[in-house]
Amino acid sequence: MDLDSPPTTLYNMDELTRAPDLWFEDCGLIIQAEKTIFRVSRDFLALQSPVFRDMLSLPPPKTADMMLGCPFVFLPDSAQDVTVFLKALIFHDFFEPYPAPTSLDVLIGVLRLSHKYEVHSLRKRALVHISAGHPTSLEAYDAWEQEPQPAWLLEAIDRNEALLPILARQLSIPWILPIAFYHDCKHMSERCILKSPQSLEDKTLVITACRTLEGTAVSEMLNFLWADDEPEDEDCVSPIRCMVSRTGMRRIAEGRRERSTATAPIFPLEIWRPEDWDALFVCGPCLASMKDAYEGARKAFWDDLPDMFDLPPWDELEKLKAEALK
Repeated sequence: MDLDSPPTTLYNMDELTRAPDLWFEDCGLIIQAEKTIFRVSRDFLALQSPVFRDMLSLPPPKTADMMLGCPFVFLPDSAQDVTVFLKALIFHDFFEPYPAPTSLDVLIGVLRLSHKYEVHSLRKRALVHISAGHPTSLEAYDAWEQEPQPAWLLEAIDRNEALLPILARQLSIPWILPIAFYHDCKHMSERCILKSPQSLEDKTLVITACRTLEGTAVSEMLNFLWADDEPEDEDCVSPIRCMVSRTGMRRIAEGRRERSTATAPIFPLEIWRPEDWDALFVCGPCLASMKDAYEGARKAFWDDLPDMFDLPPWDELEKLKAEALK
């Protein structure tokens, strides 16, 4: 095929656009994705990707497509994904290692194609980025909550499309799923969940979990505030004052569960705030036992979170993560 006669199965030549920054006149391979064409180094791609190496090492048939005297390859990927994938391979400062910032489209495109074309070093870099936004331990989650959220994660939340769980399923990244699903429950309405392109099984898991997270899971997290006729701690020095304070704070915390359709629900890991301890007027022994009970409830909830979404326990997920990132 020459420049004026593209393959009939693709687009007419006047419909094609050369990719800005990815058309190198001295290179000998032309790639097409959708209506975009790229001219890059055949040897460089073969060096980076065993899939491309195998593809390009095959002797071309006599009917092989050519463009501008170069071998021509059509990729069934989106032009956007191919663009960010090639830029990440070629330009060292385009997709830098974590904690350098990146965008959602760049992260997704790099993840998809580095996985598909087996560019392991690039896939690992992308996995570090996405893993940083999905802690796998309660301690890491607490530290992560105190930091500004990465721009790509905020983009994913704003889109309301369950993009990250879908990506995790497609590319075998199960360790991000507990927090990815937790985010979906927090930020997506049931209508958005039902309209998302997730599988029916995942939609069912998320909607079922939403009810648990807003209901019994929050109640169990606040059980340390229950007050009865007996002091919370046998060493309590002011039973009546402690009982009144705990009851009042329980009422305040329960009030946070009330919301309109325009606000996100308050879930177990957010229902009790660090500053709430300062508003409790209880004696020292009661405060100490309440903090122990609360931390126990948080740990129990965290340990149960993967099972809520029918996933393996955290220790198995962390092993998979370590294996992928080594």
